[in-house]
Amino acid sequence: MRDVEELVAEAAHADVSGWGFGWLDGRATEERPAWGFSRMLGQRLASARSALDLDTGGGEPRSTW
Repeated sequence: MRDVEELVAEAAHADVSGWGFGWLDGRATEERPAWGFSRMLGQRLASARSALDLDTGGGEPRSTW
């Protein structure tokens, strides 16, 4: 197992231009919350007059909720 200093150094030098995180392939996982966050958010946003997105992504448009 590699130590934290080595992992941080690798991350600091990784090319992430254009939101390219390919260097994480096989090392990072992501899955949707089991408790239905997207459904809950969609219901609440349907009646909201405004919303604030606090650093939840790279600004890519979502095709579906």
